Amino acid sequence: MHRFDYRTVRLGVLTPALAVVLVLLTGCSRNPEARKQQFFESGNTYFDKGDHRAAIIEYRNAVEIDPLFGAARAKLAESYGRIGDGANAVAEYVRAADLLEDDFDVQLRAGALLLAAGQPNQALTKADMALKLRPQDITAFILRGNALAGLSSFDKALEAIEEAIKLDPERGTTFTQKGLIELASGRREQAEAAFKKAVDLAPKGVDGYLALGNYYWAVGRTQDTERAFSSALTISPDHVEANRAMAALALATGRTTDAEQYLRKIADAAKDPGSVLALSDYYLLVGRSKEAISRLTPLATAGTPVPGSQPRLARAYAASGDRPKARELVQQILDADKGNLEAQLLKGQLLLDEGKRDDALTAVQDAVKAHPRSAEAQFLLGRLYAARGDATAAEAAFREVLSINPRVAVAQVELAKLQVSTGRPQEGVRTALDAQRNDPQSLAVRLTLIRSLLATQDVARAEREINEIKAKYPDLSEVHAQSGVLAGLKNDVRGARAEFERALALDNNSIEALTGLIALDLRERDSATAKSRIDGRVKGAASPEMLLLAGRTYASLKDTAATETFLRRAIEADPTLLPAYAMLGQLYLSQNKLDEARKEFETMATRQTKPVAALTMSGVILQAQGNLPQARKRYEQVLAIDPRAVIAANNLAWIQAEAGDNLDVALQLAQTAAAAAPQLPDVTDTLGWIYYKKKLPALAIPQFASSIRQAPNVAVYHYHLGLAYIQAGDADRGRAALEKALATNPDAATAADIKRAMAGIQSAPSTQ
Repeated sequence: MHRFDYRTVRLGVLTPALAVVLVLLTGCSRNPEARKQQFFESGNTYFDKGDHRAAIIEYRNAVEIDPLFGAARAKLAESYGRIGDGANAVAEYVRAADLLEDDFDVQLRAGALLLAAGQPNQALTKADMALKLRPQDITAFILRGNALAGLSSFDKALEAIEEAIKLDPERGTTFTQKGLIELASGRREQAEAAFKKAVDLAPKGVDGYLALGNYYWAVGRTQDTERAFSSALTISPDHVEANRAMAALALATGRTTDAEQYLRKIADAAKDPGSVLALSDYYLLVGRSKEAISRLTPLATAGTPVPGSQPRLARAYAASGDRPKARELVQQILDADKGNLEAQLLKGQLLLDEGKRDDALTAVQDAVKAHPRSAEAQFLLGRLYAARGDATAAEAAFREVLSINPRVAVAQVELAKLQVSTGRPQEGVRTALDAQRNDPQSLAVRLTLIRSLLATQDVARAEREINEIKAKYPDLSEVHAQSGVLAGLKNDVRGARAEFERALALDNNSIEALTGLIALDLRERDSATAKSRIDGRVKGAASPEMLLLAGRTYASLKDTAATETFLRRAIEADPTLLPAYAMLGQLYLSQNKLDEARKEFETMATRQTKPVAALTMSGVILQAQGNLPQARKRYEQVLAIDPRAVIAANNLAWIQAEAGDNLDVALQLAQTAAAAAPQLPDVTDTLGWIYYKKKLPALAIPQFASSIRQAPNVAVYHYHLGLAYIQAGDADRGRAALEKALATNPDAATAADIKRAMAGIQSAPSTQ
């Protein structure tokens, strides 16, 4: 056999036929039009075989040659859709629709995907283009109606749906769309009539019963919901969506065991892996991780893993206690795709479960940086901040979730909890009610509403809510804990104790119930019982939250040594637990241990995203210690974070006024503080003092008078008022104010200054 060597071939010895072939091949490789067509046809071949990933490669090659190749864009979009890559599918369909203005199907598909992606404005444009091509098309009218509904233009949306109904009055699915729009606009009776009409027109259609059932579910009629879903299953027992709907209803109504039969049926019978994923999610929910692993392993270890199967498998291994295997799987996913959001979040969750809260926060922050519009990433970030006690950062994250999707009830629940814990219970009630409108059947939502109502001391309404939920969930620890709080507000000590004890019997680790019982012990001055309750919980290993409760208990008993011990233990158990730092700092302040207090607040500041309070406290302590340069630096740091921070602005204004280096800047700071908190006497006093320094007594006097109205027994306010009157030339009023200052507190630090001011008053006639 001879080895072919291209160096031995000379063009002169080519046969004419071979020469023609080479010319044709060379010409083809240099012809962009022919090359793009080759890629397109190759992509179609792969597409027809079901190999959509290979098809995508070919279609992308085609559009790289010709970015205006509309047909290739459309097939590329469809291929992305087939592999579940929704973002790229939308982008390519939009490009294809712009290029293929006369292609009705592409316009319609692009519009539908834009609507699903939350872009109703662009979806409406595509619907109108489709209607120009086919003015009598029902699906185009329905798309237009849904797009208008997405823009909250419900009347015009209904007009579009009515046009579709006119074209085919017997088409049940159109009435389903009408029902959805009526429901979105708040017209429940009309919505129900439309859904029932859809069922009447197609009594053997599963979709009509599912839509009717979902309507009943949305308005809280669970029995009617179950009847509608059951009708759908009677028509088609193996219908995937009908079985999923029944499973979801069973889970939502607390019948967890009933859900399995529906999920198993479709997982065993259906060819699509989505049903297996749904069943595995159920197993993870109920703690049956081994069965989840069994179902997920074939999907995750296939040559081309099913999207979503690998992260679920990692989660299942973590739930089973095999964290090394879970970490290994997560790392495999990230090695293949470092931007995989689900894997990034799972990595953060695994770190959190291992108690590595700082590392978990870093991982989730990285995920948020890569996916800033991911509601799931922002939500987990908020949960991490909340667990640390960083309420400001947590609230910002939850608000970001709601800016992405205003209907995420779980984010509203967390936001309401923060509002209550930071002293804004009325806001908490409003947020909880918003959550209830978005998810009326959620137990977490109702419990949050109850907690918010109790915080506002709306006893009557809280009692109605508690009685309703207790009748439905008689053995739920959280409900009995809230019932105990309610009884306490009604001064029913015996009833409160019974409820808290019942809650603790149902959940031995209930912090709420234990806190309630200790509060009752302290209320009855039974310190021995309060100590024994908490001591029994913290003898050995204890959670950071339990140690923090111990610290609070001993702080109430004024046992500073034990308080410090438990707060220190809480910080050792969880170095990110910000409330423990805050309490420890306050404890040291009360003992005049200023250096120790400042250290705790500064440590706390390093662990917060916006450490306004911690840095302010550090500045206050430095100012009290006479270290004005460092105090000024702290206040400037605070104002760089929050320009409206009242205490920092006020104190920095005072320091600058006393230094006399820039009274105009000091005045701006004082005015900022006074605008934000005009009710604080120290703030108005600072503003008045700067006016006095600027020799503007007419402006200073009203500020000092305001401070005195708020706090009439503070000598320095009367002293400052006296100085302002003297500066204004009103010696009599000045003397009276100075005498009042001395009478209020003759031992005040300013007593000598007051006496000197009185001695210096000249006997001049009053100008007032």
